[in-house]
Amino acid sequence: MIKSILIVGGGSAGWITANLLNASLNKDGNGQIAITLLESPDIPKIGVGEATVPNIRQTLYDIGLNEYDFMKATDATFKTMIRFVDWRVNSYYDHPFDRCFPNETASQVHAWLQKNPDITDQNEFAEAFSLLTHLSNSSFAPKTTEMDSFQSPFPYAYHLDAFKLASYLTAHGKRQGIHHHIANVTDVKVDEAGFITKVLSDDETEHSADLYIDCTGFKSILHKQKLKIKSKSFSKYLLCDRAVAMNVPYDVYQPEKLNPFTTSTAMPAGWIWDIVLQNRRGLGYVYSSQFETREGAEKTFREKEGVHAQNLSVQHINFQSQCSESAWSGNCVAIGLSGGFVEPLESSGIYLVEFAAKTLCGLVPYIQSNMTSIAKTFNRQMGLVYTEILEYLNLHYCLSNRTDSEFWREVQKSEHILPSLQDKLELWKTKPPQQSDFDHLLHLFPIASFEYILFGMGYKPQNLPDFGGNIPNLSEAISHSIERLPKHIEFVDQLK
Repeated sequence: MIKSILIVGGGSAGWITANLLNASLNKDGNGQIAITLLESPDIPKIGVGEATVPNIRQTLYDIGLNEYDFMKATDATFKTMIRFVDWRVNSYYDHPFDRCFPNETASQVHAWLQKNPDITDQNEFAEAFSLLTHLSNSSFAPKTTEMDSFQSPFPYAYHLDAFKLASYLTAHGKRQGIHHHIANVTDVKVDEAGFITKVLSDDETEHSADLYIDCTGFKSILHKQKLKIKSKSFSKYLLCDRAVAMNVPYDVYQPEKLNPFTTSTAMPAGWIWDIVLQNRRGLGYVYSSQFETREGAEKTFREKEGVHAQNLSVQHINFQSQCSESAWSGNCVAIGLSGGFVEPLESSGIYLVEFAAKTLCGLVPYIQSNMTSIAKTFNRQMGLVYTEILEYLNLHYCLSNRTDSEFWREVQKSEHILPSLQDKLELWKTKPPQQSDFDHLLHLFPIASFEYILFGMGYKPQNLPDFGGNIPNLSEAISHSIERLPKHIEFVDQLK
């Protein structure tokens, strides 16, 4: 088994990876594998992806964190769903994280579809099958402060400050024995077989390890710059490639409610994310440079937010939705932005780091002198999860009925719809989605996620057989939950 790991790059990606590896590989506290994180003091971190998915609760638990300390340290709030506004004309629908009675999906969905042959209220399916939709509409938190860390009857995630998350994980990791070296990379030495032999830094230190992990973001210093690993572009199916982001402090403007959900509002050339933290909102306009200029996007973004946003600073970000053809090459693994990126429509950025790091945790103990077969397994798993996410994001665009701008007319063309998704859409004209419709196990988006978007966007099968099911009645469960749960703002206030 390997004895040393060097992670190059910090931020959320580097420190999530370092902490997960350390918790998994050095769990007995003897430091069997030396883990070093080399971080530049000069390179700014991107840090705009501040929304997460429910898997993060298990990640934070595995690392050994206390939920309430974590929430205080990162200005975190709860995220129970995503609300999609105007993705279809003059309507909205929710993608909540819960799904009532999932084991009775077929009969209940059939009953609901037969009762609602023509979907007029786009959010009716979520209201029929999700408690979180009802609770979130009334701004309830998904748990009480009396519940143990990460425990709740409901699935939930967080909105958080990515910079503060990195700082919090840095402090925790150092306490757990992770070596933190602050310096700039000046050179990377590679042998004839394509294996990294050492990384040199500007403090004249030579860093050698058995395994190298590239968490240097879009720069991808090891993976792309040195090893010349190519990427697979998704730009044909995800046209957005720019973002302009803004923070709105509450002393500038404070919304009436502290919503426990992300809002995604469709715009002429893309969409705007809107999340709430304890002390500010975080917003961003994700758009396509084919259909909007940098100046035009910023102007539209500021006008949409209102007068109070006119003098606030913004951050412009260029990106391309893509993933590495070989995230693990030789003895180097790319994790985070260095290994790939897809637009943050379903908050998959931090999840991809978690997935890669956890997959790595399961493989590292079996690494021998020849890493080839282990690397192939890792690359196959990363390829599958990127395919799942790409297909799900692509679905959001192709189901829209908006024709008010060139962007929306373009994304609905068949050439921008994945062939595999076109096949599924044809199938879903005759039946609701099921796991058997997919060639692989779904990691991030369960079947319920597909139900919420398909029926929320008005796409439903026709002429279904009668399975004799009943639509669930959630009234009693809603009332019971409301009696027990605090408002979101009350929960956050109790943290302070």
